Amino acid sequence: MKPWVKMLVFCILSFFVSFPYALAINVASVEKFLDNAAFDAWDPNSNDLLFLRKDEKGVLQIFKVRENSINPESDKVCISCNAQRAVGFKLSTVPLIHKGASDWHPSGEWFITQGEIPDNISWKQEKRIPGARLNAEPETGWWNNLFLVSKDGKIWIELTKFTNHDINSGILSPTFSKDGKMIAWAERIGGSRPFDQYPNGRWLLKTAKIHVNGEDTRIYDIKVHPPQDGATFKPQGWSSDGKLLLATDIGYGELPYPGYRADIYEVRFDPDGTIKNMKNLTGSKDFLEHYASYSPDEKLIAFTTNNFDPQYEKRMNDAWKKDGPRFSHFIVRNLFTDLFLMDRDGKIVKRITNFVDQEWKGTHPIVAKNAWSKDGKTIILGLVLRSNITGKKEGEMIYRIRLE
Repeated sequence: MKPWVKMLVFCILSFFVSFPYALAINVASVEKFLDNAAFDAWDPNSNDLLFLRKDEKGVLQIFKVRENSINPESDKVCISCNAQRAVGFKLSTVPLIHKGASDWHPSGEWFITQGEIPDNISWKQEKRIPGARLNAEPETGWWNNLFLVSKDGKIWIELTKFTNHDINSGILSPTFSKDGKMIAWAERIGGSRPFDQYPNGRWLLKTAKIHVNGEDTRIYDIKVHPPQDGATFKPQGWSSDGKLLLATDIGYGELPYPGYRADIYEVRFDPDGTIKNMKNLTGSKDFLEHYASYSPDEKLIAFTTNNFDPQYEKRMNDAWKKDGPRFSHFIVRNLFTDLFLMDRDGKIVKRITNFVDQEWKGTHPIVAKNAWSKDGKTIILGLVLRSNITGKKEGEMIYRIRLE
């Protein structure tokens, strides 16, 4: 055998030894599960799936449906439309506020979620800044509080106490640890000026212990983790040994729009709850990585990225030269992502979706939140469509990925 042939064979074998899952995982099907719906959370034990949809007044409500439903549109139930008990706030506000960005407690009896503060400043801003109300939606999280909600939506317990006078308040991406005894969330500490430095606002990471005990539930031993030089800190999910996946823009503060260059980190904590170390799994200033979730065996991590777009970083720099620190529509017009798998060392194993290669009639796709089934054979994900011209959200839907 010629030397170059031996080298080629060696390289091929080395690839499959390094990436054994590349041989094992295939995408069996990609099917739309529900239209006009934003994926919110999935409890793989009960098979209850939460999604968001706006009512006739434009307020985001939480719906529940079984993942194995034959007709999810007919089987859906609005569980935020008929709350019967509120702890710490007025019951009448529940159907009137945006809510969402949920995560199930391991028991399946409760979920944690965000809810906007009644009469927050976005109502006043909307009169002079059209679109300001979007910032109060859970995807952005400004002027939000943290809530614990019973699985049927009847009991709502307020866990944080921001008021409409707290101008820089906000909550993002609350998530339970695997044992249900810890939660992590991002908390806002500032606005988005200058926009090229803080396009998503200024945030920090918080963790706390939580004692889930019905209406007596409380959070305590709250830790505020130093923001280092990042502005974006979005918890993504916990491992069984207490590590936390985190999307953050640490290290990119001197670059334009650092929040849209975020990496996926794996965070390890000391026994006292302080951060011991942070491992950057993706490490690229040229792309965005987001919405990470551990597979059931925790050997793989599903995440969204635009690492197939080699001109993304250049277009960000060009937008900065044009707009400087002012608000720029660049991001929502130019960001499109797909779902990938990587191993625990950050090595990409497989691309799962190819939404960006499809025709979306004047819009472009952004893959959002995702979750795994217990057996690792199914992934549920949200897909957002934004206008190629204005960047405005034109549609949301939920897809189901079958793996084999």
